[in-house]
Amino acid sequence: MKKIAIGCGIFLVLVIGTVTLLFYILTRPKYRDVSKEKPFSEILNQKIITKRPTLILENDLPRYEDYGYHLEDGSGFGMESSLEVIAKIPTGTELQIDKIEIHTNRVSGTSSVYLFGNAYSKEKQENYGFQYTWGNYHTIYEDNPYWTFELAFWQDEPLTEKYYIDVP
Repeated sequence: MKKIAIGCGIFLVLVIGTVTLLFYILTRPKYRDVSKEKPFSEILNQKIITKRPTLILENDLPRYEDYGYHLEDGSGFGMESSLEVIAKIPTGTELQIDKIEIHTNRVSGTSSVYLFGNAYSKEKQENYGFQYTWGNYHTIYEDNPYWTFELAFWQDEPLTEKYYIDVP
């Protein structure tokens, strides 16, 4: 009887461990580097000039420690958001994008493109590693889902093409 109880206990621990591991694997976010794909390859590791004022905001949930701030140009949280403004980046400032990734959240299934880069504030004499979200993924009622990209802080006009970029 004692051996049966020990066997059932070991089996129970293995089942719980397997279910926990499976839950973790299925619900963790996935990401894929898309730096070499269009339209991203045109801005990666290039100096881009801001065409409108932007803000560096405090980011409570950074994707990476080196990119702990959020760059806001009015298309995300909004220029009047309640997040703490760390620095104001004026028009004509040079920024650099270091890497670009698509992140897919396994719980909600939503996908977002994240641009990770650096901005230098002349006013504060400090460099800020930021993340910026760009693009819309169109999946509803679409046989072949696609991306569109609205006007970003370095552009004079938005991209008008549809981009077929695989998500992770």
